[in-house]
Amino acid sequence: MQTNQNKLIVRRYFEEVLLDGRADLIDELFAPEISDLVRRFAFFEAGSFIVSAVIAEGCTVMVHWHKPSLSDVQPSQNGFAVCHLEDSKIVGLEMIDFNGILRQIGAEEIFSN
Repeated sequence: MQTNQNKLIVRRYFEEVLLDGRADLIDELFAPEISDLVRRFAFFEAGSFIVSAVIAEGCTVMVHWHKPSLSDVQPSQNGFAVCHLEDSKIVGLEMIDFNGILRQIGAEEIFSN
């Protein structure tokens, strides 16, 4: 049961905070020691990415997200986030955008939607 609750907490962060701009929920979803840091980076445009999958085991939740390409000039983005939870609060968050990293180093993108 706790695993499903953890998935819901993380999904709320992605959908309500990041996509809907509900920064007022950060204190509810995150541990106090990281909520200020999260608040500084919690800004995305509505519909700027799609949550493809949320997978959890115990206190660890992984989210796969992607941003579809809008044109041939703008490549798609594809990434993962791993959240660690304790006492129904996110205490750790690691996020990576694979195609963004590849673009930064000038490599060909290998991950697509």
